[in-house]
Amino acid sequence: MILAINTAFLNANLGLIVDKNTRFEETIDAKSKHSENVLKTIDLLCEKAKVDINDIENLALVIGPGSFTGIRIGVALAKGFGCANEKLKVFPLSSLDLIAYIYLQKHKEKIVCVLNALSNLLFVCEYDENGRKLGTERMINKGDLSSLNGKIVCLKGDILLDNADYIEIDTTSFLAFSKFAVDNLEPSSADKIEPCYLRPSQAEENSKKSV
Repeated sequence: MILAINTAFLNANLGLIVDKNTRFEETIDAKSKHSENVLKTIDLLCEKAKVDINDIENLALVIGPGSFTGIRIGVALAKGFGCANEKLKVFPLSSLDLIAYIYLQKHKEKIVCVLNALSNLLFVCEYDENGRKLGTERMINKGDLSSLNGKIVCLKGDILLDNADYIEIDTTSFLAFSKFAVDNLEPSSADKIEPCYLRPSQAEENSKKSV
């Protein structure tokens, strides 16, 4: 059984994979507060599936990069679930890997996945046509994007770039990626999960300026 949580973007994707043929999914839109609704929605998924949260063996969790607040919510939930269930296996997922996985289901080419990091900065990572990383996830200046080789892929509504393709992350595709991750990646324990910000938070930047 897999609980899948993605709170890295404006819309939150939540799902429960009970077995090969039984899945439950919910999407929390950008108008709703993730901090108030994610746990309620997970309870609803468990109620629909008629399972106890502590019976879930695997947790697929997007740890970033993305929204600071959203990522913190997801990581905090993972740690809380892990405290209650010591057998829980956690699979930390990259949001850039998620974008690559969804895009490459329909296209087979070298790509550069891009997320808006604000202040003229971008989160990027390159992938080959089979979804293998060709470099590290990193933050670059927007002007340096032209030096990277591959089709640029972004989230719809996240940023406007020339000659880019845009995708939307729907919960069904996210669950497919989560199942792929659980089947192919090595798990971690909840206490070892850390958020992937790739840049300091605004509070940390302000703190440095005040020193």
